[in-house]
Amino acid sequence: MKNKIYSLIFASGILFLSCEKDPETVYETITVTETVVVTETETVTVEVPATVTVPETQTVGSDSGIYYINEDTTWTNDRIWIMDGKIVVQDQVTLTIQPGTIIKSTSLTGVDSTALIVAKGGKIQAAGTADLPIIFTDIEDQLDYTHTNGVSPNRVATDTGKWGGIILLGKATVGEDGGEDDIEGIASGYPWTKYGGTNDADDSGVMNYVSIRHNGIAISEGNEIQGLTMGGVGSGTLIANIEVVGSDDDGIEIFGGTVNVTNLVIYANTDDAVDLDEGYAGTITNVVVQTKAATDNIFEIDGTEDSTDANDGQFTIKDVTYIGVEGNTTKTDQLGHWKSDATGTTENVLYTVMDGQVIEGIDADTYSATATTNAVNTLIFKNFQFQTTTTLAAILANTADTTTATPAWASVVSSGSVGADTSVFGWTMWYQTTQQ
Repeated sequence: MKNKIYSLIFASGILFLSCEKDPETVYETITVTETVVVTETETVTVEVPATVTVPETQTVGSDSGIYYINEDTTWTNDRIWIMDGKIVVQDQVTLTIQPGTIIKSTSLTGVDSTALIVAKGGKIQAAGTADLPIIFTDIEDQLDYTHTNGVSPNRVATDTGKWGGIILLGKATVGEDGGEDDIEGIASGYPWTKYGGTNDADDSGVMNYVSIRHNGIAISEGNEIQGLTMGGVGSGTLIANIEVVGSDDDGIEIFGGTVNVTNLVIYANTDDAVDLDEGYAGTITNVVVQTKAATDNIFEIDGTEDSTDANDGQFTIKDVTYIGVEGNTTKTDQLGHWKSDATGTTENVLYTVMDGQVIEGIDADTYSATATTNAVNTLIFKNFQFQTTTTLAAILANTADTTTATPAWASVVSSGSVGADTSVFGWTMWYQTTQQ
């Protein structure tokens, strides 16, 4: 009985074991994300401009000889230009000068003296502005681009004769036998010294807002260069807003031609302020002349030198103010000299600071007391006002035989009503050193 019981129990154990569930296999999916960084290298070529060194100065010419500008040229306002010798702008060539440019000149004397000459057929394009005038001065002037008002730190108006000047030559009519002449103040015998022709509308370019300082050096006795000299320059040329300071000769001299000039200042010149020759037939408008004690005249006006009298000129000068030197006894006949058959009209002239001054002369051959418009061989005066305690008879003492002592065109006033509009000259050295 005992054996049976064990067998049953064993059999039951076997049955139990065989009925267990087989183990379950579980599959789990795992997603693995891998970040891959790809670096690409790109080569880029960048062109870097070469550094340009701008010189403080650049010299034109050498050895005080003659330097020819034979192709269109520009003088830039990023450097000071030095002229050495005669700089000649040739026929069919244009010299352009940027606004605000400073040009200085060497100071050698005689035939070596420095000057800028624009030959007949050449052009200058010197178009400054009121804020950026173009300034011509001498090599010893310490003016540079840091002096934004254009006033020199060392030069004064009475510093004169340090270099030559500027000369423009053209193809317009001149009152000279043969219709052509050589300009004074430079050596003769070169084709570029000639001026004159038949084209009264000739165009020699532009000079606008230009200051010319401390010029007038002598080549020989009585042979100087003015601040601005023009010979046979035509009406196609623009000359406006010009200042001449410290010329040891004339401020401006015009030989024939038809060019017009507007807004002109002549300050502290030695010879004449406005000098007209050879039948000049243009118009000069709005002029201030401030003299020094030794200045010769505000005007020196000659007629034609054409023996046929075919080219007699007939100029017009109007709206002019003269400012003299208080108590001047050095030169007492600064108020003008119209001579040698001068022909044209001078009008609306105001003389100030002029006590003791007189008119030097008026040519009887062409003077007319009644004419009102320009005509052949006719010299006309209109609206002269003398702001002075000097009597009209004293002012006209040298001319009374011609004009009488009390011509209708002249009067002594306590306050003038004619003359120049000085408000347009704020850009000039004259205005900044005398009117502020």
